[in-house]
Amino acid sequence: MKKLTGISLFIFFCIVSSILTAGLVFYQNKNNTNIGQTNTNQVSNNVSTTSSTSSISVLDSQVVLKHNTISDCWMIINNKVYDLSNYATAHPGGTRNVTNYCGKEATVAFDTKGKNRPHSTYANNLLDQYYVGDFNQQIDQKTIDQNLQKIKTTSLPTMYRNEEDD
Repeated sequence: MKKLTGISLFIFFCIVSSILTAGLVFYQNKNNTNIGQTNTNQVSNNVSTTSSTSSISVLDSQVVLKHNTISDCWMIINNKVYDLSNYATAHPGGTRNVTNYCGKEATVAFDTKGKNRPHSTYANNLLDQYYVGDFNQQIDQKTIDQNLQKIKTTSLPTMYRNEEDD
């Protein structure tokens, strides 16, 4: 009889623990969704490009800094964040001209091309295709993911007018 009571109490404890855990997880997920939708004062400073949550984040320098390699290259140009990962190897001035600024502020470099000459209108229009969001913008992960997906499907230009212009 003592064994049966012990087993019954153990099973009861397991069931109650499972219900409480499931309820806590559901409650926490519900709160995270509500916070992301209604409370923009509590903003996370991290952006994960692989996350599918709809949390609100800020595209700040810490986030951009995480994307600092040729295969994952974000940069800030004129207070906008761009993902140039796909474009870096196609840059007419060479990959190094892009990768030197991955994860960094690159406005001066873009505006002067390092030679006190601005990029062409063509290059500025091309840059628009790689837009992720505004620098220090509060943005939800879903929007970031949509922008990144659009960037990934952007085809690279096949012909450049003149290397000096771009």
